[in-house]
Amino acid sequence: MKQHTTPLAIQGENSIRLEKVPLLEGSYDENWIQTICFENPNILPIEEIEPSFAGSVTICRELNTESGSCDLLFLNEEGFITIAEFKLWRNPEARRKAVGQILDYAKDIAKWDYQKFESECLRSRKTKEVSLYEILRGYSPDIIEDEFVDRVQTNLNRGRFLLLIIGDGIRENMEDLIAYIQGYGGLSFTLSLIEIPIFKNPHNNELIVTPRVLAKTKELERTFIRIKDSDKLEELTDKDWVIPKSKTISEKDFYERLATARGIEAASELEVFVNDLSNEYGLISKIGRGKRISLNIKSLNDTYNFASVQENGEVWFYGIVTKTEQLGNRQIGIDYLKELAKIVKGQFDDSYKQWNWCVKRNGQYIMIDEYLAVRDKWKKLIGHTLDNIQKIENDQ
Repeated sequence: MKQHTTPLAIQGENSIRLEKVPLLEGSYDENWIQTICFENPNILPIEEIEPSFAGSVTICRELNTESGSCDLLFLNEEGFITIAEFKLWRNPEARRKAVGQILDYAKDIAKWDYQKFESECLRSRKTKEVSLYEILRGYSPDIIEDEFVDRVQTNLNRGRFLLLIIGDGIRENMEDLIAYIQGYGGLSFTLSLIEIPIFKNPHNNELIVTPRVLAKTKELERTFIRIKDSDKLEELTDKDWVIPKSKTISEKDFYERLATARGIEAASELEVFVNDLSNEYGLISKIGRGKRISLNIKSLNDTYNFASVQENGEVWFYGIVTKTEQLGNRQIGIDYLKELAKIVKGQFDDSYKQWNWCVKRNGQYIMIDEYLAVRDKWKKLIGHTLDNIQKIENDQ
């Protein structure tokens, strides 16, 4: 189990070792943590877990469902719903009970249509807003009501939720939770465990809140449980990312958007291509979220980005020249882009800052369909570029 060290506060040349605050001590209880997250939803690492849920805002506390009241509910402009349950766990049974509770809440909410979902959220929110659209428009003025309502309804129909179990000292083997996660085959959600340790500066009693996604073993930076539509439990490891066995909600969202923009065939071919790159070269795919969602094809160490496929099908590039320059030979990145430009009959474009050097044709980004039409040559070029990078890394 990964151990977490105590943080330091640095003041000039002096350092102060912060003190861990035992929860349930004084006023530091579940309600206190819940209030912090209610008022500051951005402290939760939601985008790190599922990029499609980025920008979530707090909708309500104690949302009533058939199975009871869920602690917090968040929603973003894309219609993605996050449910959070807070538990200060002191024994394994309480931990497993919390997981069972949040799964029951998700199952109940997935039965609702948009009107029911909205009315229950507003009833629990107890403020003057008359619609969820009005609430979200306060954060995203360009949101279109009909599209927003449709996206929320789609996610309700598919049971696509991000479920967060938030506590203090979470220590649980994922295998021990299997029995509590069966019977939810109608849902397609991500369940993540988050710790919120609290530290205090002993000199001034200032409190520091440091949320972190739970790590299960020394090898993993994070561990998620994900349920596929087939009702199969999966515990993700680094190896699983190299050879993908299922898609996260954000990945599903990306491929659906790409299929809408460029057709199902293009989306399917890209998925196969990405899997081939993962199996043959160990490349990883990472979902990015800016104004639009994108899929980034990157080296296993997350350093070199070989393409950033946008949801509309455009292929962008970020930092391949800059990163190879940092390695000691920026020509590797330049050669990759120039050779790729030849393959797709485009031009190497260095008219912007180096980080954004890319491939275009007549000043426009080229669509993924055209790259996939020459996928064998593209894959060979990626392999050659990786070999050149590896040679320099081995010499250092």
